[in-house]
Amino acid sequence: MGRVRSRPWACRQRGAFLLAGLCLAAPSVGAEPPPAAAPEPALRLGALGLSVSARPAYPGAASTVRSFTPQFLVQRGRFSLSNGGPLASRAGEPAEGGLAADVLAQDRLSLRASVLVDAGRKSADVAHLRGLHDIPAHVRGRMQLAWRLVPRWELMGVWQGDLSLRGTGNSAEAVVLHEWRPAFLDGQGWQTSAGVAAQWRDARQANLVHGVSESDARQTSFTPYRLQAGFTSARVFAHARRELGGAWVAYGSAVHEALLDQAARSPITQRPHAWSLSLGLGKRF
Repeated sequence: MGRVRSRPWACRQRGAFLLAGLCLAAPSVGAEPPPAAAPEPALRLGALGLSVSARPAYPGAASTVRSFTPQFLVQRGRFSLSNGGPLASRAGEPAEGGLAADVLAQDRLSLRASVLVDAGRKSADVAHLRGLHDIPAHVRGRMQLAWRLVPRWELMGVWQGDLSLRGTGNSAEAVVLHEWRPAFLDGQGWQTSAGVAAQWRDARQANLVHGVSESDARQTSFTPYRLQAGFTSARVFAHARRELGGAWVAYGSAVHEALLDQAARSPITQRPHAWSLSLGLGKRF
């Protein structure tokens, strides 16, 4: 009889362990599923446009270059690719082409990094500079730090350097930008801004842009002229942009630049003061 007795306690113990395991393995009733991962931002066309501009052939030139330039902006999340211009930035903000990334974007502080190709300067293309050295094409890095001091006022610092080691030097710029909102433009779809800026160049870049080397002097009528690092130009500017409806936008800008000190006295400088103007039309997508 002892050999055929059932063991109800042992069976109940095994059943309890099995039930506990099933409860642990099964999802709890009413529990929310884990949140789905955010989808990767898609690559999209941000804007297309066309601008017409007139500017000095080089800093300090008397001749003017006029151009028609298609403009584009491609975006993916915090990254963008453009050839510069107002479609790629807020009204009045310095806008350079290239591949850019918003490293920091806060209400009062922002940091933007970009890489772009600078075509340099071919002196043979400008009659007044023929025989002078060229500025080689190079890859340039750019960092822009912006600090919103108070509403509508912003302070910016911009650094640019040669990433391709072509010997084109470095520059920096300080910008004060004011978002100007005159009462008579309220409700008209206008965005306007104005500001001032000053540019500093290291000695290598200052001499590439404004200097005359001994070799240059032997091939031209210019006397040798060397510059030290320092501020080479200052400018005042105004920008305007208007929403036309249907995602179309019109924009324009006027910039007055003055060469300073050493740059203004350079023998290749013809006009130390010059205007640059541009108008454009674009569509956002």
